[in-house]
Amino acid sequence: MSLGFDPAGFWCQTLRTYLAHTRGAIKRLEREQSDRAWLAWHVEGLARTKTLPDAEKFILGRAVRKPAQSPDVLLAMGMALAANWGAIRK
Repeated sequence: MSLGFDPAGFWCQTLRTYLAHTRGAIKRLEREQSDRAWLAWHVEGLARTKTLPDAEKFILGRAVRKPAQSPDVLLAMGMALAANWGAIRK
């Protein structure tokens, strides 16, 4: 009953299907508990902040995309990495 199964359906299952349903129900319950813990942690964290973060960033979990770097900046960064790694002799 605590796993959410219909008691009348118990006798229609094989041991294998009952085990599969039980494992699935346990995973569902663990996921639900994890979701509740995540929510509680974030509610408390937001309650402690002085200002709320941007809603889109917080809800979607990512920052707004920054503009692409110019080819010159990318080349300079690549050359600096290559020099630091010893691929280019100064």
